[in-house]
Amino acid sequence: MAAASFLGTHLTITAIATKLHSPTRHCSLTRSPKPSRLLPTVNDGRAKGKIGASSTLFKCNNRDHSHMEIYDSAEEEKEEEEEHEQFVRWFREAWPYLWAHRGGTFVIIISGEVASNPNYLNPLLKDIAFLHHLGIRFVLVPATNVEIHKLLAGRGKKPQFVGPYIVTDPETLDAAKEAAGRICSNIEAVLSAAPSISNIRRRHGSDSSRLHGVGMSVASGNFVAAKRRGVVAGVDYGETGEVKKVDVRRIRERLDGGDCIVLLRNIGYSSSGESLNCNTYEVGTACSLAIEADKLICIMDGPILDDKCLVRFLTLEEAEAEADMLIRKRKQEHHQGLGFAVGGYERQLQSHRLNGYISELAAAAFVCRGGVERVHLLDGTKGGVLLLELFKRDGVGTMVASDVYQGTRMATESDFSQVRELIQASETSGELVRRSDEELLEMILLDCFAVVEREGQIVACAALVSFLEEKCGEVASFVVSIDCRRQGQGHKLLDYIEKKASCLRLDKLFLLTTRAEDWFKRRGYFECSIESIPEKRRGKINQSRGSKYYMKQLWFAKCF
Repeated sequence: MAAASFLGTHLTITAIATKLHSPTRHCSLTRSPKPSRLLPTVNDGRAKGKIGASSTLFKCNNRDHSHMEIYDSAEEEKEEEEEHEQFVRWFREAWPYLWAHRGGTFVIIISGEVASNPNYLNPLLKDIAFLHHLGIRFVLVPATNVEIHKLLAGRGKKPQFVGPYIVTDPETLDAAKEAAGRICSNIEAVLSAAPSISNIRRRHGSDSSRLHGVGMSVASGNFVAAKRRGVVAGVDYGETGEVKKVDVRRIRERLDGGDCIVLLRNIGYSSSGESLNCNTYEVGTACSLAIEADKLICIMDGPILDDKCLVRFLTLEEAEAEADMLIRKRKQEHHQGLGFAVGGYERQLQSHRLNGYISELAAAAFVCRGGVERVHLLDGTKGGVLLLELFKRDGVGTMVASDVYQGTRMATESDFSQVRELIQASETSGELVRRSDEELLEMILLDCFAVVEREGQIVACAALVSFLEEKCGEVASFVVSIDCRRQGQGHKLLDYIEKKASCLRLDKLFLLTTRAEDWFKRRGYFECSIESIPEKRRGKINQSRGSKYYMKQLWFAKCF
């Protein structure tokens, strides 16, 4: 090992010396007491632009001049300091998410395109292993459709579909079992790899025996009970199965007490001892509902786009409408009645993009309707997508939620009287600046006011006044009914306003407040000077009120 290390260092030194060689110059090696100021030569991987553990310094001896030392530039040192600051800042910013996700149970459906591609699958699995060690419990459900198609194609056979289901004959079932076994075996192998210990040993000594074991424990088995789909409308679906029951108790035992990642195959087992080929999305959605998962995450081979722009958020109703639209489109294209499996749609095309991600949207709507609060649709071809989605405020994928903005909408003219009544008390107490009825109605008609409605009553309202030239907006007239405070209505409304601002291509928001400083500071707003506010708005401020000025930078994408 020492000889190999020496040889590698020697080759690196030789290469650099060759580049520096000239008829009047030759290179010699000396030791430097200040390795931190050297040019990059032998790098041990710990820091960009720094020499390795050997701390070797090159000095070029010019026959006519004194020795010259080659040092790093001050810019590289500054870059390293900025990297360190960013690293520390990221950890501190991630703390709320670590706290929120710890102890949660996430079901992840991995599309066939991602599951069959090691370049996408392996990095994803490493991130899952990392998150598991942070206290998140995972159930993985990999799809096998792409692998099944490959196996059948190699045997000179094409899969047969009727509506959303595949017809499973004995040969197709054999291919399904082989595909499931191959993919699950690959997943188990990647998760079995322990993390690299070279840097840990260097920093913390050699007594790290617990790091030498297998990486993750993976539990799989006959957790899914299924029944034959049978003969429907004259079509015999053969060994195609429908999910009948998920063994919640045994899955929970392994998640809670076994410190395991649970791996579900799309092969179900009947009470008569048969193996049945089930829809992956049926398995994933049924498991999510049965174990009452906190999240369902669908890893796809691309993003959800609308006019080439990433769709950041969909309500339950929007997800259902989108799925219905895609179904009608497919009916027109194929001239056949297309139903749905329980939350899933059997893949009939090689690329998810070509059929609009029907399976994922249908699964999202189905589980949200059944009680799972959050579904995330992520582009699995993007490196680190799971970490970015879970630890960045607005993520990098599409979130479908059943409750986030429930009852939150833009105000209409018919809401005028209730909005007036809601803000009147705050105007009387001096918390809000008085607005005339004409001004308030005009703001509502200009689509500036958002409201939260519950059981027919408006319980919160806020206005977003845009300054498009400055790419910023003002949050104004922010009121929550006294009876509905401390219930999360204000936070929901503010989040809705911020999403609205992003759709308007605004970069930042500002507000004036006299009594709610702490509340807004906790939600990312920082105090600013009056000079930070657009000049057009600045001239209308009544400075005798003594309002505090707060601002927030909107870092998320520019549309929903």
